[in-house]
Amino acid sequence: MARPPKFKILAIDGGGIRGVVPLQVIRYIESVTKKEIHQSFDLIAGTSTGGILSSALTIQDKNSVEADTRKYTLDKLESIYKDRGKEIFPAPSKFVKWYTFCKSWIQPQFDPKGLNEVLKEYFGEERISNCLKPIFIASYDIHRNKPVFFTYREASLFADRNPTLVEIARATSAAPTYFPTYDFHYASERLICIDGGIYMNNPSLGVLVEVLGNADYKHYKLNNKVLQMKDIALLSLGTGHTNSLVDGIRANGWGKFRWIKPVIDLSTNGPVKVIDNQIETIFKSFSLDSNYLRVDIYIKNRYSEMSDVRDSTIDYLIKEAQSQILNNDTMRSKIDIFLREAGLID
Repeated sequence: MARPPKFKILAIDGGGIRGVVPLQVIRYIESVTKKEIHQSFDLIAGTSTGGILSSALTIQDKNSVEADTRKYTLDKLESIYKDRGKEIFPAPSKFVKWYTFCKSWIQPQFDPKGLNEVLKEYFGEERISNCLKPIFIASYDIHRNKPVFFTYREASLFADRNPTLVEIARATSAAPTYFPTYDFHYASERLICIDGGIYMNNPSLGVLVEVLGNADYKHYKLNNKVLQMKDIALLSLGTGHTNSLVDGIRANGWGKFRWIKPVIDLSTNGPVKVIDNQIETIFKSFSLDSNYLRVDIYIKNRYSEMSDVRDSTIDYLIKEAQSQILNNDTMRSKIDIFLREAGLID
């Protein structure tokens, strides 16, 4: 018996260089569905590196004879991390390492020049409205102290809410202490943005509210009917988590100086677990357990730094994604069940 159609949402966490982890899951999904990921999902959401991926996964290949073709292969997107990561997060030479460390306490650790060049190369002048599928990207405006959501929906309705993909990629990834804030104009206002991960590193709840709260929008419907919870299937992809970010015993005596970096890490990682629990509870309350799946991996602390672009770290992340997800019969079965219930595979 044919399963009822679903409105399918893909949500991708932030995590800097660890964005290579959800790419492995996307690679698997494309291999079993025989479709590009934007052809399987109706809406793709992301924060920080997840926001960059969401944008890159939905850029149209204008040189293709088929209109619904993505511009970049997954190998090309993976090269952002494997080959271009050192431009985005350049490691200082040994001679200037101590100077860079001291400077990072009063200035951003990285010059955004490398990130800007990579984003301009990949995104050019493309805007949200050019995306092959609706996207949802989270950032935070410190100028007005409020969250900002860049959406295909608003971009298609209002000309002044249709920024370039470079602008929203910079806005969603301006991680405090790592990169400077990003200042630009949006919706006839000046925004000074920082990384959306500071409050919504896992965009699952935000994108669910976006869909349910804008039920009349034409692209948030199923067979031209308003969505109900039973119609929604949500796949949430993490970028890896650790068991402990802080030495609890040593932290007992810390002051402001020692807490600066750990607080930022905790603010991005803590809410990820909260949102996962909230989303799971929401779907379970409707007896829709199979409509939601969270996929993530455990990573060792020494590989958790989001700006660690060493080849050994990236190789470790890819290896662990394959080991804990793709080569794990239990986890792979969960993904297959989700895809089957969502109508993406037989």
